[in-house]
Amino acid sequence: MRSLWLVMLMMLSAQAMSQTLVASVEPLAKVLRGLYGDQVQVVTLLQANQNPHQLALSPRQAMLVQQADLLVWLGETVEAPLAPLVARRQGATLALLELEGVHRREGDHDHEHDHEHHDSDHGDATLDPHLWLSLDNMMRLAGALAQRYPQGLKAGEPARWQQQAKDRHARHRQALAGLERVPWLSYHQPWGYLTETLGLAEPLVVSQQLDAGPGSRRFVALAGEIRDQQVRCAILEPEARAAMVSRLCPDCQIHPLDPLGRDYPELDYLTWRDRLVEGFKACLQAGAG
Repeated sequence: MRSLWLVMLMMLSAQAMSQTLVASVEPLAKVLRGLYGDQVQVVTLLQANQNPHQLALSPRQAMLVQQADLLVWLGETVEAPLAPLVARRQGATLALLELEGVHRREGDHDHEHDHEHHDSDHGDATLDPHLWLSLDNMMRLAGALAQRYPQGLKAGEPARWQQQAKDRHARHRQALAGLERVPWLSYHQPWGYLTETLGLAEPLVVSQQLDAGPGSRRFVALAGEIRDQQVRCAILEPEARAAMVSRLCPDCQIHPLDPLGRDYPELDYLTWRDRLVEGFKACLQAGAG
């Protein structure tokens, strides 16, 4: 009898370890790793060397989408290239935008990349696609995972993770206290979901399109705004044109941060969020000086 129990435990363990969970972008994968731990394999579909704004999936990536035990993605509205593959899937799929109560920000720019904006039932024609930077959205995701795919979840999840997220948010608000009105510069402004909940000011934005710089007239006007507002803090994503920003704002302290988490692939979501807040704090403190 004891041998039979051991065999059953080994079979259950092997079954759990054989599960492959695929997330469309790294921040979603970070959440999955925090909730499921080492009992499942978590794979990020978008690789670090791929341009998220001109995404072309390889045959291997297409196969990952089809074979994953669970696919977690943002949804067709912002990840249109994935939609045909998802439609042909047989396995479990969870789209963040399909969850009730998910926070949606209206974008004030035109993305010309894989996070394309399409009209939807929610009227999200200009939806800001960086939904993973909303802590509330990730907490809703955690809850939905527990309901729809509990296999392999660590003991105590997602309640433990959700409580940690609430505690982290309170500490982050405290860490940034007094910096809420400090002006700052962003090349493209992917940070809205993060900064609005932290109470930070809206940034001056260099370009409405990440893959294009401002025209000469806009450049001159923006340089004047930077001088008038005494901007000394610039947060730049990897695809931003750092040299152009340096010319625009020679007094700015530049802090490179990646809204997709590719600069910290080893970190879980909440620790990665700590790094983002630390980066904003250091930059804004320099801007307030």
